[in-house]
Amino acid sequence: MKILIIKPSSFGDIVQANPVVQAAKAEWKDARIDWLVFKQWKQVVELFPNVESIKCWDRKGGIKAFFEVLNECNKENYDIAIDLQGLLRTAFFTKLLNAKIKIGVSGMKEFSWVLLKEPYKRDPKLNAVLRNLKSLTYITGREYGVDFKIGIKENILCSANELLMRSGIENTNNIIAFMPFARGKTKSWNKDNYVKLAAMIRKNSPETKILILGSSDDYGKINSENIIDLCGKTDIAMLPAVLQKCKCAIGSDTGPMHLANASNVKCAFIFGGSDINETSPYGGKAKVISANLPCSPCRGKCKYDTEKCLEQITPETVLERVEEWIK
Repeated sequence: MKILIIKPSSFGDIVQANPVVQAAKAEWKDARIDWLVFKQWKQVVELFPNVESIKCWDRKGGIKAFFEVLNECNKENYDIAIDLQGLLRTAFFTKLLNAKIKIGVSGMKEFSWVLLKEPYKRDPKLNAVLRNLKSLTYITGREYGVDFKIGIKENILCSANELLMRSGIENTNNIIAFMPFARGKTKSWNKDNYVKLAAMIRKNSPETKILILGSSDDYGKINSENIIDLCGKTDIAMLPAVLQKCKCAIGSDTGPMHLANASNVKCAFIFGGSDINETSPYGGKAKVISANLPCSPCRGKCKYDTEKCLEQITPETVLERVEEWIK
C-alpha cells in the first residue's frame, strides 16, 4: 500500500495534518506513506517519524517544478492520494496523479471541487485536525483518534542542550518560551505586552529563564533584560528539542506554537482574528486565550477592528492563565 499526503503548506497547517499519518499507519501497518510539501517546509515533515519519503515541490520553480515533482510522484503509482490542502493547484496536481483512489478534504476552495471529490460538506465548527482525518474516514468508513507524533534525533537534542548552555542556561527546569511572531496584525499581540509579561513572570519567579524564539529576521525585535533572545539560533529541526525543555510556551496562532502543542508542551495560544473553531490547537496541553467578544470567531471579517480583539487581552490575563504552570 502506497499513500501520498498532499499538504504543501504552511507550517501550522502541516502540523495539524500530522495525525493523518498515524491514522493511516493504524489502518495499514505496512503502508508506505509519502508527503508532498513545498521545499521551504521540508524540515517540518522531516519531524514526522512515519513518513518514508518527502516529495519536495519548489514553489518558486513555476510550471517546470510542478511537472518535475508530478513526474517523480507518478513513478510511485500510489494506491491512495489525499489532497489535504484543498486548493486549485493541489487539486489539479492530484487530478493528474497516477493513483487508484484520489480524494480531497472538506471545505475545498478556489473551485477545486470541480477537479477533485470533496468528501464531506464543510462544517465551520470542525477543527482542522479532525477535518483532515475525515478524508481518511471517507475512504475506510472508520473514525480515528488524534495522535500526534514528532521525532527528535539524538544529535539534535545534544545541539539544543549546547545552545542553552551557551546562552547561560544550566538549569533546564525553569524555562519558558515566548513565540510571538506571526504574519498579520490580527495575530500579533503587542510586543510591549510580552515585555510586561516577562517582567511580571521574573518578579514572581526570579529563577525562571524566558527565551524568545523566532527566525533570524525577528532577532532584536523585542528587547528586555528579562528575555534571552534566541531568534535565528534554532531551525525547525531543533525547535521541538528546545521546546521540550520548557515548562510552557506562550505565543500567537503560529506554526511553531502548533508544533509545541504537537510535541506535548504546555501552550498558551493568544488568539486575535483567527478562527478559533478551525485553527485552535487540538488535544495536547494547550490553553486558548481570547477576548471572547460577542463576534468571535470573526475570521478577520467583522465590523470591529480585529486588532482590538488582541488589545482586550492584558499581560495580567495571560499570567493568570499560565501561573500554575510556572509555579
